[in-house]
Amino acid sequence: MQLLLTRIKLNRLRTVRRYSTPSLNDTYEAISVHNPRLNALPHIHPLDPTQEANGPLSGWSFAVKSNIASPLPTTCASSMLSSYTSPFSATAVTKLEHAGARMIGTSNMDEFGMGSLNQSSVHGPAHNLHPENGNVLHSPGGSSGGSAAAVAARMCRVALGSDTGGSVRLPASWCGVVGFKPSYGRVSRYGLVSYASSLDSVGILARSTRDIRDTFNIISAPDPHDMTCMSKSLRSRIDTLCASREWISHNTIASEPLKGVRVGVPSEFWVDELSPSAIDAWKRGAAKLESLGCDVIPVSLPHTPHTLPAYYTLALAEASSNLARFDGIRFGTRHPPTQSTRASLKYAQTRTMGFGDEVKRRILLGTFVMSARAYENYYLPSQRIRRLVQREFNRIFAMPNALCTTNTKTDARNVDKVDAILFPTATDTAPVQGSNNGLSAYVNDVMTVSANMAGIPAISVPFGLCEGMPLGLQIAAQYGDDDLVLRIARHLEPQPA
Repeated sequence: MQLLLTRIKLNRLRTVRRYSTPSLNDTYEAISVHNPRLNALPHIHPLDPTQEANGPLSGWSFAVKSNIASPLPTTCASSMLSSYTSPFSATAVTKLEHAGARMIGTSNMDEFGMGSLNQSSVHGPAHNLHPENGNVLHSPGGSSGGSAAAVAARMCRVALGSDTGGSVRLPASWCGVVGFKPSYGRVSRYGLVSYASSLDSVGILARSTRDIRDTFNIISAPDPHDMTCMSKSLRSRIDTLCASREWISHNTIASEPLKGVRVGVPSEFWVDELSPSAIDAWKRGAAKLESLGCDVIPVSLPHTPHTLPAYYTLALAEASSNLARFDGIRFGTRHPPTQSTRASLKYAQTRTMGFGDEVKRRILLGTFVMSARAYENYYLPSQRIRRLVQREFNRIFAMPNALCTTNTKTDARNVDKVDAILFPTATDTAPVQGSNNGLSAYVNDVMTVSANMAGIPAISVPFGLCEGMPLGLQIAAQYGDDDLVLRIARHLEPQPA
């Protein structure tokens, strides 16, 4: 009888999925059906039918990654913060609530955002909705896997995540939804528990680019609480640079809505780990963009092979510093030692008991990188590679980087320059949960970390299935050119029937 009722609920949800935008009641019904299996939302806000909200996002539901401050516990999926509730909400959460959206819960994640499989959570691993009729549970990706799984299962309309090296875009690809990482500083990081401060961005996941854009328009604004957030003057200069590109027109014919846009295909992303299905999707995506009026040309980013090791060197160095505050005195659940009263042992016991294995591994590596002997051999060369990666993107993009120029006009386009680039989001479809460990778990980030190293906007859109599992393609553009990324993605994503 219970199985029959579950099937009836699933059929109703599929009907809602095809023909309408789900109401809040439908959202909570989807949670009751899918969350026990997916473990996507460890904390759920109870539905209050008397609560009314007005605004441009009235009637919308959203989930918040567990490392973003909200009225619910901000646990970072860690024992260290298992009982912590923030005294304030993140700027992005506050803006969504003021716009009328309803927060329905916090989403599962890898502990402190460290992972790409969503299996290092104190709440247990999150799982992928796909394949919907399968018995084997696949990884939703990480570290924002709970957010992606919740969106895919219609447990919320949009979800907030954090993207340090692809933590929004990789789950989006594996779960068959849209995942957007804005330019660094577009969205305030106030209220986001830092992993690597110079790489972190608050990202958005949704089932359509239109919902991404509507959400982005609400949360993208200057914020005096975050000194890394873009100022009004910088945003204005970027808008002027974007508008000065005479070759990109918004008044295009319906059959070629992207006419004038030049898209590059970077050859360095054709890595050995790339699966045949990802290569096929990449080729089909390039062909579709050509049919929409784009000029698709090859480009080169020679330092891409060095980006992944440089990223992990810098990210772990920053993580070891950022996580030093979790000592049981300033932040974190305290675990006092049984015998010694030395202060250092008090810290050690708390951090040993509070952090999981993956977090402790990354803290140790990051501390080593910042040691006197390793600093010049690892950290400084990684910073040089990061600067070279940024310069390579500046070289191939037609629009100048607003951080590197005082010009307010884009020069005539060089024939070798492009407006955006297209490449796969992941090397393959989602693995079975628990089957992909060791070094291979770190390689998952090879397609995504470049955008974080350069601070540029990037978006993953679903582009087909391989044996019932989704695959995504990624679009990136110059720093600040978020609108063009969203525009291309809107035409590249599958259109509703």
